[in-house]
Amino acid sequence: MKQFSFITRLTGILLVTGFFYSCSITSQVSLNDLIESQNYQQALTAIDEQLEENPSQPDLYINKAKINAALARDTEPELRTDFYINTVNNFELAIDYNANQEQLEIIDSLKQQYWKGEHNSGLAITENQVLTDRFQRAKTHFENALIIRPNALSSLRNLSVVQFNLGEIDGAITNLETLLELTSEPNAELFENIGFLYLQKGNAEQAVHYYELANSSVGGDDLNLAYGLVNAYITKGDHEKAISLLEELVEQYPNNANLRNVYGTQLYQITSEIMEDLGEAYAASDTVIARQIRVEAEGMGDEAESQLIEAYKRDTTNIDFLESLAVFYNNLSAQYISVSQNAFESDRADLSEKAGILINFAIDYYEKLLELSPSNQEYNNRLNTLNQLKENFTASTDY
Repeated sequence: MKQFSFITRLTGILLVTGFFYSCSITSQVSLNDLIESQNYQQALTAIDEQLEENPSQPDLYINKAKINAALARDTEPELRTDFYINTVNNFELAIDYNANQEQLEIIDSLKQQYWKGEHNSGLAITENQVLTDRFQRAKTHFENALIIRPNALSSLRNLSVVQFNLGEIDGAITNLETLLELTSEPNAELFENIGFLYLQKGNAEQAVHYYELANSSVGGDDLNLAYGLVNAYITKGDHEKAISLLEELVEQYPNNANLRNVYGTQLYQITSEIMEDLGEAYAASDTVIARQIRVEAEGMGDEAESQLIEAYKRDTTNIDFLESLAVFYNNLSAQYISVSQNAFESDRADLSEKAGILINFAIDYYEKLLELSPSNQEYNNRLNTLNQLKENFTASTDY
């Protein structure tokens, strides 16, 4: 009896051991089956149960990451965020729990695969001209790609592009500045892009900063970069720096009509400021200063006129160049009329004569503008005003 009883108990132990052993095998097989059959929620539950017993299992975290990535692929792009966050978190847990070299290589490969899928989808949608909402959809894919690989330079750059097209200037700047931080040797294009975005935002100070970095990194030989810096200076109101750079550019590109037109316009801005100073000098009865300023104003105005004329000569079909001249003569004539009213008696006749000449030139150029654009009401109104001004001014000065 004792022997039988011993054998019975031994058999029972074997059966119990066999039961647990079989359970372990069945659980593992079931997990693989669940994943292959896409029963992801059940598979995640099974994995969590095993990790609760023993969290130090990198392979299970990798499987959880795979499942979350699969769930992301089965979901609309804009709803994938949490799945990708879980994917990345589980990869990190696998690493924290001492994933071996083979597992680390698997993680790198899978991250590259998931990132590439989202990034390439963003590129494809961006290039699809048929889709009216392509930039918004592309943005979602690039954002998904950056969850998987936050330091992916190409995704940061492309995300900033679609954000710009969506009017999200702040976001575009943030991503490009992040890109700048991650780039060991940033090129001029990156500085230029950031400068351009700050210019679009109206932050001239920062625009100048980045455009100057861009220009210095290429030695100032890139005309497009120089244009950007000129625009930044103009927006900032730093006309003297704009003029200094434009003077160099005009010498380097003498036949560039657009450069001469911008240069002439900026020279007028300085002329306008000088004319205001002249009016103040007359009001203060400062004879010496008034004479100095008048000479300076005439010289700067003549140079502005010369550059605008040179621009127009190089392209007489360009209505912008023609309009620049018309506006220049119109505005400067108004300033001469204003200054002449408070000028010294000895200067008044000359200033009035100059004003009359400028009015005539303004009329001539607005007439040319109307010939090119007869239905332009603004030109017509301006011409009528100038003719009335000429009549009144002539009567009052006997000019």
